[in-house]
Amino acid sequence: MLPALELLSGGVAGPPVEGFEVAYLDPGGSEFRRPLADAWAVRFEDAAPVRTFASYRGGQRNFPGLWWSSTVGGHIGYESWLERDHVMLLDFDPSVVGISS
Repeated sequence: MLPALELLSGGVAGPPVEGFEVAYLDPGGSEFRRPLADAWAVRFEDAAPVRTFASYRGGQRNFPGLWWSSTVGGHIGYESWLERDHVMLLDFDPSVVGISS
């Protein structure tokens, strides 16, 4: 049996969010933890990165980089071309209002 869906604001059904927690760093580097249901208004595109995207010469098996996003007006990091392609598609989707990596 599938879990019941909760009704989100705007009448859109979404998955249950109880028992999930989101942890993030604010731009000042302070860590915050809050229930997933309370994190809907957090601008994650303004959150500080938790780690860097490593890049070095020779032998690297992934292709990290930065994509300049018109959606957020800044760079978004990616660690592979697959992630880059997803960021590109999100950036071109007019219904997307924020992107974060």
